[in-house]
Amino acid sequence: MRRDLDVRVGEDFISMTNVEFDGKYILNFGFGTKTEKKVFLNTHSDKKVVMDLTCYDPKEFYAEFPQLAGVFSALFCDEEKKIEVHLRSDKEEFLQKFKELEFNPVETRILSHGFIFPRTIAQIINEAHFALSENVASREDIDRAMKFGVNYPKGPFEWSKGKETIIRTLLEELHTSTHDPRYIPSPLLK
Repeated sequence: MRRDLDVRVGEDFISMTNVEFDGKYILNFGFGTKTEKKVFLNTHSDKKVVMDLTCYDPKEFYAEFPQLAGVFSALFCDEEKKIEVHLRSDKEEFLQKFKELEFNPVETRILSHGFIFPRTIAQIINEAHFALSENVASREDIDRAMKFGVNYPKGPFEWSKGKETIIRTLLEELHTSTHDPRYIPSPLLK
């Protein structure tokens, strides 16, 4: 069963596609502000929800919303459709639904902003944007260097295309919570 989920981010566009099943479960995909995510959870307190929290601290949401059965990170999903998932209840039901939607869930115990992959790739993308702003190399040269020199499947600018809002939001959230200057987004990430 293949479903193309509407998980897009663009200029002034926010998408939070929901997949409801068995009358009591919801998978909440896509990007939204922290406030929008919390409003969604407040209006769906009668169902168990597993939500994409790529950009936000899952611990904050778990503490506030008992119906939050789990969190995942799909906003940087690759061609293999691997997504990081942390589930605290109804594990089998949600894992099965992810698989039906042709995702490859990878369970994690690590809870942090961006999980592991998005947090790492956002840093690489941010540094590439700083390198570009300092005229170290062109976009094409930076992408080529990372693909052929480090063997990445994509260069940082290829990875970030169309996801600049997500990357900037994740970096801003990391900077706000850690006060670490390495998370300050490049001005080119617009």
